[in-house]
Amino acid sequence: MPRARLSSKSQIVIPAEIRRKLGLKPGDEILMEPEDEHVVLRKAPKSALERLAEFGGPMWRGYAEEIERDRDEWDR
Repeated sequence: MPRARLSSKSQIVIPAEIRRKLGLKPGDEILMEPEDEHVVLRKAPKSALERLAEFGGPMWRGYAEEIERDRDEWDR
């Protein structure tokens, strides 16, 4: 079973085996859920904007800020 050690800054390094299984890359977000004496780690789902950027490639680049601004205006 892979192990990690808590640093003096309360940080851990997720072992490579686990990163590969979860498909984690630098910048990915991780959800952590405490369960009794355990913590369950899950790869956080990407936002719709991130998925759109991946799907559309260069076609959608630069539109993220515009879409977020419009979405913020709808909330008002």
